[in-house]
Amino acid sequence: MRWSPQQLADYMTKFDHTDDDTPDEGKESKLQGKIVKYCKDHGYPCLSFRQSRKAKGFVVPGWPDLTICLPASRVIFIELKAKTGILKADQRDMALMMLALGHEWHEIRSYKKFLEVVNHGRI
Repeated sequence: MRWSPQQLADYMTKFDHTDDDTPDEGKESKLQGKIVKYCKDHGYPCLSFRQSRKAKGFVVPGWPDLTICLPASRVIFIELKAKTGILKADQRDMALMMLALGHEWHEIRSYKKFLEVVNHGRI
């Protein structure tokens, strides 16, 4: 099964359970640091990537910022976005590919939303 952009939007709406999903203020890197610390504190292996010249050729274009291993064989892929950030075409395509393969992928703009996904966002 291949997902369309509309199916991705529907998926994101389906799992958006917070009443107030206000994006965090500040840079995406600050949110990423908080999430990586949470994972470390809770014993969840977390692979954290940032696209850079050094990572070019190693990180596939569009690969999510975080890959987190959770209990019960649950692995989630998270694309972080700052308050005004938008998904680039390669990020959207990667999300659609991961979802079509049955993986759990989330776009996260706030620490509150991250906690919700980790604690309640099972598919």
